[in-house]
Amino acid sequence: MGRRKASNSNKGGRLVTLALLAVAVALVVAMKANPGSNPVDSVKATVSQVADGVASLAASDVNVTEEGICQAGQSQTSPVAYKDLEVTIVPKGTRNELVRHTGYVVSHNSKWKIPNWVGYELTRREVAGTNPRNDAFAPDPDVRGHKAELADYKGAGYDRGHMAPAADMKWSKKVMRESFYLSNMCPQNPSLNRGDWNDLEEVVRKWAKRDSAIVVVCGPIVSKRPVTIGHGKVAVPKAFFKVVLSPYAKHPSAIGFIMPNEKGNNPLRSYAKSVDDVEQATGFDFFSSLPDSVETVVESHYDLKYWNL
Repeated sequence: MGRRKASNSNKGGRLVTLALLAVAVALVVAMKANPGSNPVDSVKATVSQVADGVASLAASDVNVTEEGICQAGQSQTSPVAYKDLEVTIVPKGTRNELVRHTGYVVSHNSKWKIPNWVGYELTRREVAGTNPRNDAFAPDPDVRGHKAELADYKGAGYDRGHMAPAADMKWSKKVMRESFYLSNMCPQNPSLNRGDWNDLEEVVRKWAKRDSAIVVVCGPIVSKRPVTIGHGKVAVPKAFFKVVLSPYAKHPSAIGFIMPNEKGNNPLRSYAKSVDDVEQATGFDFFSSLPDSVETVVESHYDLKYWNL
């Protein structure tokens, strides 16, 4: 992990939708170039509606390429590639097989047989998807290393807890199917999976509706000698984390959460952390592609009032 920043907890990949990250990148670049200005209005005015209809942000004239994102009239691409905001840096030596599905990106750990992290963007239109949940759990065919099998969870007493929730993947039959790959699962206390973790998933969808689009990274926190389940020895996390970035807000904002993998019935604000706090607990480096001046601000503070907690 890179630099450490002072935290202040009380103050508060699928290929991501190109239009969203055009907004995010244009915003942070404009902020870096003109720190005294408010670039949001001009950014909104330059965003086009993507052709596949997955995400729609009203605006026009943005050129997007596989290599990066350009604002209208600019000849050079942004220093931040469109896919980078959802990718997390893990400590050196961590087993890390990166697999990109349509709706999310997973860093799979072949030792644990669960993800290191799962990252995805979520837009207002995606939240409004109507494809039904299919419950077709399956091993991930795209993971090359050792991975969990259905038999590992049988009779173990843990839920197959989604990291990227199925309810965030209703916008396509394909992404709904892929959300049930076991690479997107961890052994999770049933009470947590159906209680506080589910409550957090629901409020994240509200934030996506409010802010047009957000970026989410979540995953397990695993002890050095974890309890395991099944013949494949799938690691049981001691806790779970989630960090959320709102790049399309008037002022880019982020918040983190850590939940122990146990029964609980607590207000979500009791789990809230700064992104820096979550980095310290996991050793991961989130949103590292942001310019340092922006990353430092959004990761060191969070505002419970802004997040309605």
